[in-house]
Amino acid sequence: MKTPVVIFLILLMWGGLVYGGYFYALKHMQETEQYFSNQMVEIKLNNQRIEEELIGVMKLVQNDLESFNQEIAQIRSEMNMIQEELELTGESITGTDQTRLSLQERITELDKQLGGLREQLRKLEAAVRAL
Repeated sequence: MKTPVVIFLILLMWGGLVYGGYFYALKHMQETEQYFSNQMVEIKLNNQRIEEELIGVMKLVQNDLESFNQEIAQIRSEMNMIQEELELTGESITGTDQTRLSLQERITELDKQLGGLREQLRKLEAAVRAL
C-alpha cells in the first residue's frame, strides 16, 4: 500500500516539475522576445535618424555641387569672353601690349579660380561617394 502512494507522489512531483519548468521556460521566452522586440524598435529609430541626417547632408552637398557648377560655367563664359577680347585686341591694337597683359593676368586669375573650384568639386564628389 505504501508503494502505490510513493509512486503517486513521485509522479505528482515529476508532473509538478515538468509543469513548472514549462511555464518558467515560457515566461523566459516571452521576456526574451520582448527584449529583442524593444531592441529592434530602438535600432529602427536610430536608423531613421541616421537616414534623415544623411539625406540632409546629401542635400547640402548637392546644393554646393550645383553652386560650384554654376560658378565654373560663369568662369568659363568669362574666360571665353576674355579670350575673344584678347583675339580682337591683338588684331586691333598694334602699339603696346598693356591691354593684352592685363587680359592675360585676368585669364591666369580665372584659371586659378577654376582650378580651385575643380578641386572643391572633386572633394564634394568624393564626399558624396563616401556617403
